[in-house]
Amino acid sequence: MRRVVESPDGGVVAITDGAHILAMMRVADYVPPAWPGPGQRQQMHLDVSVTDLDDAVAGAQRLGARQAEHQPQPAVWRVMLDPVGHPFCLTTVGAD
Repeated sequence: MRRVVESPDGGVVAITDGAHILAMMRVADYVPPAWPGPGQRQQMHLDVSVTDLDDAVAGAQRLGARQAEHQPQPAVWRVMLDPVGHPFCLTTVGAD
């Protein structure tokens, strides 16, 4: 994907593959979610299909992510937390 929009301070970034656009914006007073705690609404969540969970987890960890303590279905889904605590999942569901 390539960047199509980026504000000078990096607070807004949009990327595209030519068919889809994913836009992200920094939020003032951001509070990371405490997954799976019910006290705060989920702000955004991505599920990424991968062919090998262990390799994908290792790659995400090299980029600064960590595995969440709560793993409801670790054979099929791995719940990861990005460097500021936002959850995302790696999964073999839908992988070709």
